[in-house]
Amino acid sequence: MGNEVDVMVRSILLRGFDQQIAEKIGESMELMGTKFIKGAVPTSIRLNNEGRRVVTYKQGEKEHEEIYDTVIFAIGRSADTKGLDLGKIGVKTANNGKIIAYDDDTTDAKDIYAIGDVVQGRLELTPTAILAGKLLVGRLFGKEKELMNYKNVPTTVFTPI
Repeated sequence: MGNEVDVMVRSILLRGFDQQIAEKIGESMELMGTKFIKGAVPTSIRLNNEGRRVVTYKQGEKEHEEIYDTVIFAIGRSADTKGLDLGKIGVKTANNGKIIAYDDDTTDAKDIYAIGDVVQGRLELTPTAILAGKLLVGRLFGKEKELMNYKNVPTTVFTPI
């Protein structure tokens, strides 16, 4: 679209995906003008006198600043369960707030189930959560017995290449 784009990468590009392909994607994006700032961890953002964003970040032990019109964070998913007091009803959570659930989606609390991104150790993919929900409904209200199979679930990253 003609805009300058910088991408700060904390560790590696597309962590969790095939790194040979991730590097090819990065190379392709660089050819299209994307600038990668690797090994960078943002530490603060403030507005300057012109209303632009000043991003301070560490790269190793060095601190740097860049000025941007717009900043977008892609911080991943987190479970926002802290305010629910789940421990009071017997639902166990991991330190990150995700719910501990078993293969059949039950928790340690009677009649409380958990599916999708909020479950510790599960794939963070909408289609798997949808299917897990359908299978759970079939077990609860039908005569189904099938559990969600999280093995060999294909994923994709949509890129220009």
